[in-house]
Amino acid sequence: MAMALDKVANVAQICSRHIENARVLAGKIGGGVSAVRLDRLAADADYYIIAANDDAIASIAADTPPYPGIWAHTSGSVPISVFDGIKERYGSFYPLQTFSRNVAVDFSRVPMFIEGSDASVRDELVALARRISSRVDLADSDRRKAFHLAAVFACNFANLMWLDADGLLRRNGLTVNYLMPLLEVTLQKLASASPEEAMTGPARRGDLAVLRGQLAALPTELKETYSLLSQRILDIFHPSLKI
Repeated sequence: MAMALDKVANVAQICSRHIENARVLAGKIGGGVSAVRLDRLAADADYYIIAANDDAIASIAADTPPYPGIWAHTSGSVPISVFDGIKERYGSFYPLQTFSRNVAVDFSRVPMFIEGSDASVRDELVALARRISSRVDLADSDRRKAFHLAAVFACNFANLMWLDADGLLRRNGLTVNYLMPLLEVTLQKLASASPEEAMTGPARRGDLAVLRGQLAALPTELKETYSLLSQRILDIFHPSLKI
């Protein structure tokens, strides 16, 4: 997202609690972008985009000054009320897409869903999103949760199936690449990364709050499947965690 935004706006800073991560991304963008910690955040930016794990959004919002620019997070599961009483102008800037390092994404095709604390903020975020994507729509916090939940089934659980299929094929001297003609689009990332490397989503990150919230929101007939598959992913990447 930072590199897509840099083509249409002035990305002034990449901020991170882990300064080396900020330096790596700033170096990819170039053009004098500063890599700084959160306590060196510029006071005069028009936008502050929080692209972080869901569990970190509230603390980042609380730990940064109430500068007058628009503050927006990129989460599908966190409501914009996370900014209430902390920031004056805020919203969501949510890309319905999965991201992995070193896997290129054509951002112009990524659906962007926008919500604003008021009409002015909404319109400004829509205008910014339309600079980088041809598919921009409005979505309140409940709709984003529904979109994110659907994406978990379509993307994250499918990735788990690829991992298990890869294991089955390897026992017979083949690899998951033999499924590429069948899976075409959904296997795009697997052309340059293994199934394990490509896994993303709340279970991969160990975001128990998101998992439990989504489980509670599901209809009865899907709860068992969601719980089983989420626990399977947790067992692979976070063996000590239980839903």
